[in-house]
Amino acid sequence: MLTSAIRTIKKNKLMTFINVLSLAIGISATLVIFLFVQYDYSFDKHVPDKERVYRIVTDGTFKISGLVAPLIETIDQEASNKEFIAPIFKSFLEKIKIPTTSNSEEKVFFKDNKIAFVNDKYFELYPHTWIAGNVKDLNKPNSIVLTERNLERFFPKETPDAVLGKTVVFLDSINLQVTGVVKEMTENSDFKFQSFLSTATIPSYSSLNTIFAYDSWNSYNDNTNALVKLKPGVDAETFEKTIIAINRKNKNLEENFVDDFKLQPLSDVHFNSDFNYNATKAGTLRNMIILAIFLLALGIINFINLTTAQSTERAKEIGIRKTLGSSKARLTRQFLTETFLIALTATLLSLLFTPILLKAFEGFIPAGLSLSALASPLAIAFLVGQLLLVTLLAGFYPAWVLTGYSPILALKNQVNQNSNLSRSSWVRKVMTVFQFALAQVFLIAVFLVVKQTTYISNKDLGFQKEAVLTFFIPGNYQNSEKGNILKTRLGSIPEIQGISFGNQAPILNGELKTSITLDNSSTEESIDMDFRSGDDQYLHVYGIPLIAGRNVMMRDSLQEILINEKALEKLKLESPQEALGLTLNKKSMMIVGVMKDFDITNARVENRPILYAGDRDGYVMHIKLNKNHPETWKGTTDKIAKEFNAVFPTDLFEFKFVDETIQGLYKKEQQLSKLLTWAVTLSIVIAGLGLFGLGLFTANQRTKEIGIRKVLGASISQILMMLLKGLLSLVAIACLLAFPIAWYVGNKWLEDFNYRTAFSWWIFPVSAMGLLLVATVILLSKTYLAARANPVDSLRDE
Repeated sequence: MLTSAIRTIKKNKLMTFINVLSLAIGISATLVIFLFVQYDYSFDKHVPDKERVYRIVTDGTFKISGLVAPLIETIDQEASNKEFIAPIFKSFLEKIKIPTTSNSEEKVFFKDNKIAFVNDKYFELYPHTWIAGNVKDLNKPNSIVLTERNLERFFPKETPDAVLGKTVVFLDSINLQVTGVVKEMTENSDFKFQSFLSTATIPSYSSLNTIFAYDSWNSYNDNTNALVKLKPGVDAETFEKTIIAINRKNKNLEENFVDDFKLQPLSDVHFNSDFNYNATKAGTLRNMIILAIFLLALGIINFINLTTAQSTERAKEIGIRKTLGSSKARLTRQFLTETFLIALTATLLSLLFTPILLKAFEGFIPAGLSLSALASPLAIAFLVGQLLLVTLLAGFYPAWVLTGYSPILALKNQVNQNSNLSRSSWVRKVMTVFQFALAQVFLIAVFLVVKQTTYISNKDLGFQKEAVLTFFIPGNYQNSEKGNILKTRLGSIPEIQGISFGNQAPILNGELKTSITLDNSSTEESIDMDFRSGDDQYLHVYGIPLIAGRNVMMRDSLQEILINEKALEKLKLESPQEALGLTLNKKSMMIVGVMKDFDITNARVENRPILYAGDRDGYVMHIKLNKNHPETWKGTTDKIAKEFNAVFPTDLFEFKFVDETIQGLYKKEQQLSKLLTWAVTLSIVIAGLGLFGLGLFTANQRTKEIGIRKVLGASISQILMMLLKGLLSLVAIACLLAFPIAWYVGNKWLEDFNYRTAFSWWIFPVSAMGLLLVATVILLSKTYLAARANPVDSLRDE
């Protein structure tokens, strides 16, 4: 049976090649997507009792993954229906210095240190193997625990026991003692770090206190996280009520403010974009799985189409086998064996294609995903299972068609009277339509995603985004004084057209919030707003116009603020003039101007109320360059770097243009565009291979007819139209069927954007003509040769 299968495969080399190639492309696509899905669903699966572990998130008038810092300790002290709470303060500042006793320069590590402030409860949630030290020492101030990876980076050639007690300097001035070394977490987690600093260190330093708003009940920070493990039998809703009661009891004493907090299941952290800006949406993974199924189905359809199309050529073979006593079951096993060998070859070939696809998706692939995942037992089991499934799906229907021939009809060359053959012809047409309809939907989707991405990239944001660069001041707020010194030095560079020192740029990926109370309000209701702060040059640098009032001035007592038009609605004011002179937060702030609305995040979100507070302190420098002379930018940034190094000689100067930051907000859309481009390419290649095979078969089957038509005077163009008409009509029908599907799916996708492009009508005819052109070129590659063939040769072939 195996020998016969190999002999049959060798006999039909071209068709076998097409089948193997189309199946291999589909299998490799499913394998890559399987690795994606497996990676994302592996997060935090190893946490003990994970079903009782939750992250506390703020879910009131705004959603944020963090919470107010004092609430964490208060919950720890007052909530009894929990096992424990684990604070996690993520540090976006990573500078670490290792002092040296020799004359050599101290080692400085600026990046990839993955720092978080935690206590011993973190290691109860995420057990690590301790190589040296004791977890309880992490509760002491100025303690740091390292993973083996950072141990090797910071103290090469030192043993874990030897580094205990050694000094590590964080942010230039915070001396830490190494109190432990642990093995790195091998599992995937959204709370995976390399350096663990003690939370007890934060209140000891004013800079850390400011960064994490450690004592503030009205400052919300994405980096301030808390994981809680509930006692058995305690449900999330009950504990949420406990948190809200504790918050109301402690916060109302000073702030007259109540917010809502929710418990987010640990299994939801990686997938919920409301509380994770880099979340992998479960819907995205579902769509990728559907995409994988479709691409694999295209390869299977090719196999079925080409195998059933060749059925007339194998009719005599089947008739002879049946006459010699072969049963239908034995013939079915024979054809399934042939399918298995082709599918096995395609699977092995797909292993060669997979690295190419992974390279193509570079930038889309998570950092923790690599080719080594192919060797995992789960990946091997997936390949084996997929091989068996493909064999059954691709082989069963052709086997049913081929074994259904009557041996008498087959031996009399009357196979066309077989009902199975007639049905298989219609099945081939339906499957061809499905293939190209799917390719058409993908093609329209590519046009739409590119159009939307272009629209949001060029949209007027309400501020100047071109020729403005930003960079962080080392050490955050603790170095505000040095930041102002640097600002003064930069003012002497003539190419710089504006400098502002404060916090974030107008638009960012994330949320920076504050809460205010309007004085003389009858309700004293606390109002949440997005927040920016800085000096009086901010509006000039970004070209943000005022519609009422004046710009802020720096005052020592009363802080002057600006609000935008959206904030007027929030404050229930009818005109900008009504806002001028109003005081906030017990007369510590006063509104002096109203800004025109500008975008503060990506196009999915509508403009929100925003408050700009005049402040001398900051941690971000905003520099406006001459947008008409980009050739001067390189020289200007070199001068900026020189001044930066003069003020911060041991720090790394890194800057980013604001328009680059804005492009980063649409990383997911860019990834989707790339994914769809590959999907449409693969689907057209697979469908094209199938169409080529059907065209080849059609031309071969009609060789004698072509010869007769040429003898009777038919031109090459007439013969080409005859050969192309049937298959191209199927492609045209596929395009028409794809239009309503693409319209529905495209509009559903656009609904995610608050600001979106129009779904233009021209996308449909352009994409249809493109697909028809591709199909025509594919078919002409064989039919043209058939049409030009010498009719004498075709008529002699009997």
